[in-house]
Amino acid sequence: MKTNTKPFWWRYLLLILATLYLIPEAIFNSQLVSLVGLGTPDAKDLEHLEIYGRAVSGVGVSLLLADFLPKSWVAKFGRGMISLAALLCLVWPVVFYGQKYVIEKTLIEPSTAEQRQFATYSAALRDALAMNTIKVNGLDYDSADLKSSENLTFLALFGGLLYSDAALSDNIEQDKRKIIAALVQKNAYQDFDKHYHDYSQLYDELVVKYKSYAQGSKKYNHTLATINEREQGYWQQVEQEIHDGWGQYQKAQKAHITKASARAQKYGPKIYDYHKRINKCSDRYEKSSQKDRRNRCYERASADYRSNILKAGLGYIEPDYWLIVEDISATENAAGSILMGVLTGGVYTALQAASLATGGDGGLKDKRYKYTDDPDHYQVRFLQHPNFHSMFEKETGYPFTIDDLMVFRSHETTAKKLRSHFKSKGLKLPDNWTVAQRSIFAAAVHTKVTAQANASWRQEMAQRKLSLEPNLSWVQFQLEPQIQARIANRMGDLYVKGIRADWNKKNFKEHVLDPNVAKRADRYMAMLTGSQGKFADGEKYAQYGKQALRSVIIPPISMSLSLFLICLTFSKLPLKLWQLIMPPQAKQGFSVIALLNKLLMPAIILIVPVMFVSNSFTKDTQSPVNYFLEKVDESSNPVFSYAIRWTLHAQPLLHPLGLKFEEHFHLYQQFSPLSHALAKVDILRHDTTNLSAKQQKRNYVVTQKTKLTVQSNAANFTVRIMNIGPKYKHGMILKSGRYDIQVSAPGYRTYRRWHQLDAGEKNLNITLTHQ
Repeated sequence: MKTNTKPFWWRYLLLILATLYLIPEAIFNSQLVSLVGLGTPDAKDLEHLEIYGRAVSGVGVSLLLADFLPKSWVAKFGRGMISLAALLCLVWPVVFYGQKYVIEKTLIEPSTAEQRQFATYSAALRDALAMNTIKVNGLDYDSADLKSSENLTFLALFGGLLYSDAALSDNIEQDKRKIIAALVQKNAYQDFDKHYHDYSQLYDELVVKYKSYAQGSKKYNHTLATINEREQGYWQQVEQEIHDGWGQYQKAQKAHITKASARAQKYGPKIYDYHKRINKCSDRYEKSSQKDRRNRCYERASADYRSNILKAGLGYIEPDYWLIVEDISATENAAGSILMGVLTGGVYTALQAASLATGGDGGLKDKRYKYTDDPDHYQVRFLQHPNFHSMFEKETGYPFTIDDLMVFRSHETTAKKLRSHFKSKGLKLPDNWTVAQRSIFAAAVHTKVTAQANASWRQEMAQRKLSLEPNLSWVQFQLEPQIQARIANRMGDLYVKGIRADWNKKNFKEHVLDPNVAKRADRYMAMLTGSQGKFADGEKYAQYGKQALRSVIIPPISMSLSLFLICLTFSKLPLKLWQLIMPPQAKQGFSVIALLNKLLMPAIILIVPVMFVSNSFTKDTQSPVNYFLEKVDESSNPVFSYAIRWTLHAQPLLHPLGLKFEEHFHLYQQFSPLSHALAKVDILRHDTTNLSAKQQKRNYVVTQKTKLTVQSNAANFTVRIMNIGPKYKHGMILKSGRYDIQVSAPGYRTYRRWHQLDAGEKNLNITLTHQ
């Protein structure tokens, strides 16, 4: 008789795959219990958990259905692998996306504003119970052993149990305020050391920044304190410029004398020749009948003179300018008159008397004119000519006749050149400033140095993206709006106006934590007691309410399904193993055993935990948990109620196993990059467009960068960030958020903890203990 037995390799492969599947599924189950059992998880953590669980469930369902593939599809290895791959490609997306679609479309999206508000309150009560801020009479809840598997399982399901009792909110209406206040306070105070540690790091960072700021202020003050020295230095430049200018002026004078000498050498003989020709013309044509010829002779000499003298570059100069002028004394005039009178027999004397009587000079002269061929005479006359002086002044800006340093010093041109010189160096002097005005010069230096100090200060502040005034005290520095804005960016919701970074723990609690507790409690109460309409689609609390609904509904469903898949898969392993190793004579009765296994094992799995596994929360029939389960039965259906009861009994048995798997394999942390990638293509992604402005601001802060540096007391320590792919390196840049950081070193106990890394520089100093 032939059996419909599938190939050995196929059965062996399914046994191995089913065994391996239990590891990621058990990890998901334990992570779900641990995460939700400690309170409402962060949206990102819940999304990571949800996507991981759906991905693993898709694999589990595919493996379960692989048992039902026809024998012909797996008769050969190649065909069997193709069939398995095709099944996985078909089933996995349906399970992965189908779970999300069914939950969102049947439970979350159609929910009413009232349901969302009550789910928010249920989540708050669950968190309050998890943090031991409330007590439920008759509830056997060991708050001292919060992280026990039984406690975590109960707390993970407690939100769903509370949600099942619509009358619960009315029963404890008067205690809402106390419960929420205690919850917020406990939540804040349990992280007090962490908050204060982060706050202390902010102090360390601000101290470094203030020291740098104070150093800049010191430099600024030093610049201002040296203004008098700077003024002395600038005035030395004044004296140096005057000294150099005076030397250049004297050189220009010598150069001008040289030019005059050259002109004298060149044009002196020609001027002398002109006068000589004029005398010859007079002598040659002295007769009155020769007047015309004498005039023509004069004209030719004058034309040649004009042509030559214009070449000297001073314009036309009258010929008489070059004559030597001598004074004639009265004695010389008298002696001459007497001599001429004697020689003319008195005629000259008579004519002289007649000339004087008629207003003439009587031949008496006070000046005598001569010409010479001496070059020195012409050099002097060139230097004395006004046009030659104008040429010098045009070239130098000074008159040629300055012969004293004090005159040169006080000249307007000297002041003008000094003003121009210092203007090019950024020192602006008034347009009418003179060298004698030392006080005005000092004021200009003061203005320049102050402006330079201010510009340097502003540039230094701009590099730090600040615009602070110098010389602020430590307290003033902290209270500056720009510094307060940076503190607010770092502290997020914990920020309070006027916060200082040097408060001790008492002041931190009084001025920061307590006001935030009150503020958060007020905000929480406003949300819970406000209009239900704010939880409607598109309103302020819609997304918050949906997230709370997910946190109280999804965990019981996911936990039950995951746990059932694990138990069902695990129950099949012995049968699959026996099928591989059973002797040939046992094969005839195997089909009967297999059928009994398929019928009995699911029933045993569903019955045994509830009947035979003890649970402190349900052992008393009058316990609040049983009361809540009855409410679930009334509000939904007995199947859902039994599923929660079954999970309460079965889950604590599996939870430790999943934790051990994760501790060794780190699958959940290493799945993080893939989780982010799948989240981008996930259907029905949570819409954040309707988040409040404050939520959007918080999301913005989360996306800011943080610079992480980890230090340790151990040598050769190794740092790993378990929930990201890139390897750690000192000063690595990360997005702000929560990171699972592990520090290990030979001979030391491994440190591993989640850290919230906010925007800015984050320095973690991890102290490792010896093994």
